[in-house]
Order: sequence, then C-alpha cells, then structure tokens
Amino acid sequence: MSRSPDAAAMVPGWESPLFRSRGIAHWFSSRDVPPCESIARHLGGPGAVAVRARQVHGRRCIVATKQAADGLQEADAILSSNPLLVPMVSTADCVPLLIVCTATRTCAAVHAGWRGIALNIVHEAIASMRTHFLADPSSIVAAIGPCAGGDRYEVGEDVCDAWSAIGLGGAIRAPHSPGKSLVNCALAVRLLLEHEGISTRAIDMTAPCTIADERFASYRREPQSPIRMIAGIVPPA
Repeated sequence: MSRSPDAAAMVPGWESPLFRSRGIAHWFSSRDVPPCESIARHLGGPGAVAVRARQVHGRRCIVATKQAADGLQEADAILSSNPLLVPMVSTADCVPLLIVCTATRTCAAVHAGWRGIALNIVHEAIASMRTHFLADPSSIVAAIGPCAGGDRYEVGEDVCDAWSAIGLGGAIRAPHSPGKSLVNCALAVRLLLEHEGISTRAIDMTAPCTIADERFASYRREPQSPIRMIAGIVPPA
C-alpha cells in the first residue's frame, strides 16, 4: 500500500476519490501552488525530488531520473518506477492526467492539451509504460485532474478535425458559434484511455472545471495570469 497524502498538510487542492480509495499518493494543486519540492516530499517522503520537463504540447515521454530532475528536457509525459522520483506536470486548463499501474507499481504524469490529445499523448504514455515497465492496461487506473470543462472550452474547426481524425467525435459538441465548437477534454482523454484497454471503472473524471471554478488557474479565464497548477504522483510502494 502506498503512502496516502493527508490533504490537511497541503494547501487546498483536489484529490481523486478513486486514487484516494486505493491509497495512491498523488496531488492536484489549486491556483495556490506549493513549491514542487514540498509536494515531492509530501508524496514520496524525505529524500523525494520533483521531476519535471519543458512541456511543449507534444507527445514525447521520458523516464524520471535524477539527471532529468532539472526540468530541461522537452516532454509532456514523465514516467517513474521510483517513489523518490516524483513526476509532475503543470497546467491551466489543459488536462493533468495521472496514471498508475498497480501490478508493476509504476506511474506517469501527463500534460494533455488539445494539441497533445490530437497527437494522442495518452497512447504514447501507455505505450511507454508498457515498454519500460511492462505495465498491463488491465491493472492501470487513471485520474483526470481539474481542466477546462466541456460546456465552456471553445475551439476552432482545426481542433475538431484533428480530434475527429483519431476517433474523438464523441467529445465534440454541436457548433457553439460561427466556426467554433465546444470540446470536452476530459472526455477525450477518457476515450483515449479506453482505446488503450483501460476500463471505464478505472478512470476518474470527477474533477472540477478550471474555467468555472475560480479556485483553479485558467488561461481562458485569465489569459494574462502566469499561474500554473501542479499535479504529481508517486508509484505505489
């Protein structure tokens, strides 16, 4: 059983009920973001370090190492098999996705904006977990954190076309205004996870909408704000 974080020990954020029920140590921050190293120690214990990357809205995945902890590598998913190496991603409307394989005791933190979704970063992350850690989709659980909600996130036809091309038409709503449609990023990520063989029951998408809920950072709501939230996860012990 992994360490389960005590929410009272952190500033307010959001935790996945699914992960919390399984004792999986994780954290989705609110707009009040603790230092990354504090989050790492909170989740992984003394000696744990945060491992981050330069997010570029792509689909590259890296494995967490002490050398990668400087955050200079370009990637949008970070994998870990070491509880002392805590992968973290930053978001403000994009989807922070945390993935755990309970069989191999490995995890990943994924940054999935509309571009990453169109590039199927979810497939790349699961495939990388299988390649590096022999992860089994039947043993994977996933938590989709606070992100832009499907009734508020408006995009252009280029996004809709890119999503439709990879089978995500179900996450696109009817046109909202001329040349614009509403898309549901959380649902799109859930559909991609299901395409990888992960059970719907193993996917938590109960997180709040960042645009509607002012506890969370939102680029759409506050485009001038530099605030980015942090999501982190450690492998089950």
